[in-house]
Amino acid sequence: MKRTFPNAIRPKGFTLVEILIVAALISLFSGLATFGVQQMLKNNKLKAVIGETRQVGQSLIFAHEDFGYYPKIGFMAHSRDVIDVRYGWDRIDTMGFALSSTKSQFTFKNWNGPYFAASQTRNQLSTRYKQLVTMRLHPQYQGLENEMVWPADQWGNPYVLYLFRYVKTQDTWQFIETLGQQPDYFAAVVSYGPNGVPGAPVGGETLDQLRVACLYVQQDTRVPVFDALEPFQYDETRRQALSKAPSGIGIMDPGSDDIIYNIE
Repeated sequence: MKRTFPNAIRPKGFTLVEILIVAALISLFSGLATFGVQQMLKNNKLKAVIGETRQVGQSLIFAHEDFGYYPKIGFMAHSRDVIDVRYGWDRIDTMGFALSSTKSQFTFKNWNGPYFAASQTRNQLSTRYKQLVTMRLHPQYQGLENEMVWPADQWGNPYVLYLFRYVKTQDTWQFIETLGQQPDYFAAVVSYGPNGVPGAPVGGETLDQLRVACLYVQQDTRVPVFDALEPFQYDETRRQALSKAPSGIGIMDPGSDDIIYNIE
């Protein structure tokens, strides 16, 4: 026998179609919200790195005014006493050439650092991407500390300093290699951007192929420890990778996500 209910007591509920429509709308709005948050975080990282490269670049300019050349970025956060005791003044050079005794004394006398201070906040809050990482310098000077704290971008990679001079006789560029040379071709603080490699894969290269042009080597991507490379350590593969772009600098490839702050 068919049962009927008065309107006042008729069972109420949602049909399966109504439930599916509501679930689809919730999923859609959740996806849009997630995308919006991710885009906001990405933009915030880019803005932060732009500001950080500017800070590092300006501190290098101040240092250059004090003693006439650009030191390694990692030394910018140290006082005179720390450099004197832990590292030695002939190690703060930019591209691996040793400072003379006279130049070391001149630098010690005119050092007004720290020139740059990195906040510890991101290091304390983040378990993966650190604002300060460890950079191992080339062990060409025995008896001195080889590892130092180094400012890193929002993706956990060290900031690097590109210094090139123009060679008129060859109509090309070369790395600065002596204190008497000036970076009259290109000078900039660089973040390799979200993809962590110089330039962009404009010719179909893989990220691993572009990574060979980094100015440092990371042996284990799980550990924020990097080895700084000096010009004399570049093999032919790395030199070709550094000069593959039409401009002569891989970081300026078309489509590159690198963030560059010119200091010259």
